[in-house]
Amino acid sequence: MLPQGFLGTRGDILMDLVILAFFIILPALLFSWHKVRNQDYVTHKKVQLSLASILAVAVVLFEADLKLSGGIFELTKASSYNGTTLLNSLIYGHTLVAILTTLIWIVLIILSLKKFDKPPAPNHFSKTHKRWGTLGMLSMIATGTSAFPLYYYGFYL
Repeated sequence: MLPQGFLGTRGDILMDLVILAFFIILPALLFSWHKVRNQDYVTHKKVQLSLASILAVAVVLFEADLKLSGGIFELTKASSYNGTTLLNSLIYGHTLVAILTTLIWIVLIILSLKKFDKPPAPNHFSKTHKRWGTLGMLSMIATGTSAFPLYYYGFYL
C-alpha cells in the first residue's frame, strides 16, 4: 500500500497524482487539437507522443497500485457510497471509457507513425486519423471527467 495522499482524502499518493494529472492532460489534449486545427502537425505529433508516453507510465503505476492494494473496490471500501449503484456505476463506467481510450490511442498512434511521413503532413490516412483522433480525444475527455466524480465519491465521501 502506498502512503496516504496529499489532497486530504482517503486516496493514496498515486491516486492523488493521477487525479491531478488530468488537470494537465486534458488541457494538453485540447492544446494538441488546437495545433492540428492550425496545421501545426509537428507540434501535434510531439504533444500526442509525449502524452502517450506519460500516460503509459501513469497507467502502469496506477495498475500496480490497484494490484498491490487489492483493487479499486478495496480502495473505496471506506466510502459512504461503498457498494452503491452510484459508486459501482462510476467505477465500471470510468473503467470502460479508460480501456476504450487506451485501445484507440495505441492503435491510432501505431498506424499514424506508420502511415504519416516525417515530418507529418496530410495524406490518404488523414481522414481516418481525424475520425479516430476525434473519438480518442472525446473518450480521453470522458475518461478524465469520469475520474473526478469517481475520486470524489470513492475517496472523499
